[in-house]
Amino acid sequence: RMEANHAIHHPSTTHKQSDNSNLKHNTMTPNGECQTVNGREEAERTPEKEDWEIQRDHHKQLADNAFRCMGFRTAIDEYTKAIDFDPEMVVLYSNRSAAHLRNSEKSKALKDAQKCVELDPKFVKGYSRLASALHSLKRYEQAHDAYNQVLELDANNGPAKKGVAECAKELEAIKQQAFELEQERKERLLAQRRKEEEEAKELEKEKEQEKEKEQSPEEEEDDLLNDFFDEVEEVTTKKEEEVKEEKATNLIKNDRKTLGSAKQQVERLLQSNFEWRNLNPFSVLQLPVEATDDDISRRYKALSLMLHPDKNGGSDRAQLAYDQVQKAKNTLDDPDRTRHTRMLIEEGMKMGQRAWKSRKAGEKITKQDMEEREIMRLFAQVEQKRREVEKRERQFQQRERQQEDDEMEKERNSRQFDKQWRNEVRVDKRIGNWRDFQQKKKKKKT
Repeated sequence: RMEANHAIHHPSTTHKQSDNSNLKHNTMTPNGECQTVNGREEAERTPEKEDWEIQRDHHKQLADNAFRCMGFRTAIDEYTKAIDFDPEMVVLYSNRSAAHLRNSEKSKALKDAQKCVELDPKFVKGYSRLASALHSLKRYEQAHDAYNQVLELDANNGPAKKGVAECAKELEAIKQQAFELEQERKERLLAQRRKEEEEAKELEKEKEQEKEKEQSPEEEEDDLLNDFFDEVEEVTTKKEEEVKEEKATNLIKNDRKTLGSAKQQVERLLQSNFEWRNLNPFSVLQLPVEATDDDISRRYKALSLMLHPDKNGGSDRAQLAYDQVQKAKNTLDDPDRTRHTRMLIEEGMKMGQRAWKSRKAGEKITKQDMEEREIMRLFAQVEQKRREVEKRERQFQQRERQQEDDEMEKERNSRQFDKQWRNEVRVDKRIGNWRDFQQKKKKKKT
């Protein structure tokens, strides 16, 4: 605040100290029209304030009235001047964010909303501004989270409920569009592959026909014999593949029998705090840590067939449970992540064994339950650290962008001041020249 007060007297600032009686601003009449009001009347109704507070409230009032009169550019400029006097007043950033958004400056609206949340993490309007800015930028997933944050602070917030529904609808549309595009891409690749295979077959057939024309009777006999053996081998291989496929199908069916019903699996995968409980992909698939790739693939197929939304009447909970299984399979498809997961499980089992040995007398818990608890805790600690690292990276990026914006704003203000100062110097010089000219005329007359 002292810095803002000092800025009133500094020659490089664009704000000038003035008498409260000369302050005027626009306000709204009962008929909805804008009119000018003398600042003396308002000053008499307010308690004594410091100069910088008077200037801040004056510019805020001008900005509020300009906003009501749809003068969003004027409102932005006046809010900026008010912020120069009080950079910690969260309401100013909130109002300027709304003005930026109404003026189609979506990125600037987002920046001010982020500043609101940074200054006051419990400010409901700040999260509302953040959600609106993200929504306008079509960042629906982040906007969905911001709207949920509003509802955590104000459970009856109507706009936030509507925003959550709209974002969920947009996300579903994006997901469906991505799925359709992926299907089209796969169909194109499949058609291209079939076309290439057909062309290769045609080319091979033409070569064989040309070769048959050049073959002798003995070579033709050898070819017939080779074709016979090839057919025998093909039939044998086909039978072996059918037997192998039938065996795999039977194993999947047996897996589905041991897994219980789809309802039971949905309840298991979506129990309380499931996002933390399901960090261990082997636990999600109900497999031991030493499971092979075939075991993983077979169990994934059994669970996905059981939980697929189409098999469960399009249930949202079934879709969410299906996504958990898909996420676990994606993790185990990556050799590095699978190796890291197995290391965490082994370390968690060791921690559980040590905890079980040092358990309190009379504590009723099995060794297996103790190991599972420690494994879950270890996965949660790793995930928490990962999220903290991501959060620090985002904060660092925000600080860098803010510093760049501050430097640009400082440079812009400096250029504006220099330009204004030069204009004032030229005006003073012209007035001085005119006075000199008038004095010379008087001397000649005398």
